[in-house]
Amino acid sequence: LKPSWLESGAVSCTRHLLPQIGLAVPKRVLAHLAAMQVVAPARFLDGVVFAVFLLFVSGFGLMLFGEFHKMCVIKEAKKLGYFAEIMDKIFPFPGKKWAFNLTHVILFAILIALLSMAHHPAQEIIKEDVEKKRKRDEREEKRESADKKATKDE
Repeated sequence: LKPSWLESGAVSCTRHLLPQIGLAVPKRVLAHLAAMQVVAPARFLDGVVFAVFLLFVSGFGLMLFGEFHKMCVIKEAKKLGYFAEIMDKIFPFPGKKWAFNLTHVILFAILIALLSMAHHPAQEIIKEDVEKKRKRDEREEKRESADKKATKDE
């Protein structure tokens, strides 16, 4: 089952038939796909170590927040007054006890990973400043070399 645009000769390069899909693909595309790896097996251990570390960080973060919740809602509730009531209404747990399980740890780890991938605006500003300085330095070097050539020619 070849598409009509392939049968009409619209693709002029040599084609190979992919039996799984039933489409003709140019040789250069096949060579590019063979060179490109989607998964790097050498990086599996790095991924596992990062995932385990991230799970520990996530679980520790949830445990710390649980201690903060217990301090605000149970231990220091009289001192904190209205803040303790707000905290209890925002996070309504049965018996005012903070509880989390592996699902919460995994979801919090995913949230941490996603937030870690975001660029801070300061990074972009620093990058722009460095690029502007590099361009300015290149222009100055060109001017200096043009001035040196002009003085040599005279």
